[in-house]
Amino acid sequence: MTYKIVHWGTGNVGALALRTMMERSDYEVVGHYAFNAEKVGKDSAELVGLPASGLKTTDDIDALIALKPDVLAWFGNAMFDPLDAARTIARFLEAGINVVTPGLYELGSPDAAPPEFREIIDPACAKGNSTVYSTGYDPGFATTQLAVTMLGVAHRVDQVRLQEFADYGAYPDEQTMREYMGFGKSMGTPSALSDGAMQKRVWGPTVHDNARALGLEIDGYDFRLFAAPALENRQTSIGLIRKGTMSVLRFELIGFVKGEERVVVEHVNWMHVDDIPADWPIPPRFEGKVAPVGYRNVIRGEPTVAVEVQVPTTRDGLLGTALHATNSIPMVVAALPGILSQAKILPYGPGPLK
Repeated sequence: MTYKIVHWGTGNVGALALRTMMERSDYEVVGHYAFNAEKVGKDSAELVGLPASGLKTTDDIDALIALKPDVLAWFGNAMFDPLDAARTIARFLEAGINVVTPGLYELGSPDAAPPEFREIIDPACAKGNSTVYSTGYDPGFATTQLAVTMLGVAHRVDQVRLQEFADYGAYPDEQTMREYMGFGKSMGTPSALSDGAMQKRVWGPTVHDNARALGLEIDGYDFRLFAAPALENRQTSIGLIRKGTMSVLRFELIGFVKGEERVVVEHVNWMHVDDIPADWPIPPRFEGKVAPVGYRNVIRGEPTVAVEVQVPTTRDGLLGTALHATNSIPMVVAALPGILSQAKILPYGPGPLK
């Protein structure tokens, strides 16, 4: 079977997704939305370093829906207005077009998606008999699918801790890094991460699904945020991070069951690895060097077991995020309508290349 796909976005992750889909023999990209006006009308393949394909980008959403693809691969930026992104995706779902995305984290679990998102997505899936699946490395593969798989070797589980470690100094998105996350700002400057609301919205489904896999119901959440300054002036992909401004952040989103910390999502993200405090969690290493992207899942109990994912380059991390969404397309097309849970999917992998 050949799957017809409309693609949305050619940013850092979206460009990698588009290239890999165009290289598969069982995928046919029939439409491509470009948000940037300078990219409208360009050859889609040439935008991602492939020979010209004849497919031109457009900003006409109705024309893309009229193509009646099997799937929309949505790689837009939902960071600043996720509800608007949900409304856009719902237009495709209503038309009977399935959606895969690494960008709308709130849809990671049908049971834990925030109500304001369910009010948009559920009716659209019902009307179009369509399915939406949101996944990447985290939330997604590492902290839900892999973590739940690890429970197969557990007897008693006291706590599940799901850690991400990432070098954001190599991620060329200045608006998100500085204005959303606060890197390079004076220590103590409030950001979108300060009160924990965003973390609960994004990773609440991950905490919920890991608890549900244990037969538990989360009855409360807490949040802890830590930050550390740059010890020297640091040159990064978004420019200079001045000495004394925020260079490293760490947060924990904690799910409680009967007063106990049972599922914890923890992130350590840095502009420069040497600024990580010595008493913070140690990032995974790949072939002797700190991995720029890494994940560590720790299940404490009987037995205690930890599994690491070590990603040797930032590009590999972005590519893995793209592929966990795009490789899912055959599964999503075959699935029942509605929001797919990251914790309940079957393992899947790459398809045939041209």
